[in-house]
Amino acid sequence: MQNLYPNEKIENQPVVVRKIEKKIGQNDKGYYHLQISSGIKNYDAKIWNDSPDIAEKIVPGCFAYISGVAKDFKGTLQIHINKIEKVDNPSQELINKVIPSCYLNSEQIEKELFEIIDTIKNEKIKQLLNNIFTNENIKTSFLKKAAGAEIHHAYIGGLAQHTIEVARIVINFTQIFPYVNYDIAVASALLHDIGKIIELSDFPENKYTTRGKLIGHINIGIEILNSFITKIQDFPQALKYELEHCILSHHGTLEMGSPVLPMTLEAIAVHNADKASAEINAFHLAIERDAGTDAWTDYNPTYKRAIKKSINI
Repeated sequence: MQNLYPNEKIENQPVVVRKIEKKIGQNDKGYYHLQISSGIKNYDAKIWNDSPDIAEKIVPGCFAYISGVAKDFKGTLQIHINKIEKVDNPSQELINKVIPSCYLNSEQIEKELFEIIDTIKNEKIKQLLNNIFTNENIKTSFLKKAAGAEIHHAYIGGLAQHTIEVARIVINFTQIFPYVNYDIAVASALLHDIGKIIELSDFPENKYTTRGKLIGHINIGIEILNSFITKIQDFPQALKYELEHCILSHHGTLEMGSPVLPMTLEAIAVHNADKASAEINAFHLAIERDAGTDAWTDYNPTYKRAIKKSINI
């Protein structure tokens, strides 16, 4: 269902139901409005009856097989579903088919992660990073979690991909600006979003956890950082402050959720690398998800604009 066309028939295609809502049409008859996804694509969908069985069985987050037809509705593809069957115990094969995932596999990402860690010269920082990322619980979550619930890197492996992208950008920054401390900046890039392993739930749900909502990934990240620093003998207090500051300030402004503004070279480097990775990926996701048939996406409420799709030149 990645490249549907108007009037194309759909037969027993697996999807994830993101939202379902019962509505009343202009003819006073009830129907269901759904948001469904298959891979990276999101679609609006309609079921033109109001059977209570549907509301009882089909719930947000569930897997289902659908049949129907794709329709062009004001320049956007909309799926009219005539049959929907919930999958109670989806296989791993089905989950992998329906849930979007990173373009890199976890082995590639893990290999690059430890290659980057090996470039760190400060032994205390290197020990800290190795201790964190060789922890099996952390590594498993880090490699499979998303970096966001919806806007950027919102797919399996998205957190690891985003982290590696930020580290790559920071490494390039240190080559352009050699007065930026490589070890602090790169370590902070690798750790800036580590709290998201707890802030977000596993797929297929990928929602904010209660702790994630109440505490937030920045504060959780500081907790994780300090829990590992305390296990390293004679870890320099000044170095601890530098790493903490980069994590705390990586959103860049108080309005965006950072409790402090970036106040070091390394912190401003990490913030700008994070911003670049997140926003470029968010634009890319908006384009890939869009089910419209024209050259522009629908209005994007996050960025308060429509986004022009790429052209082949």
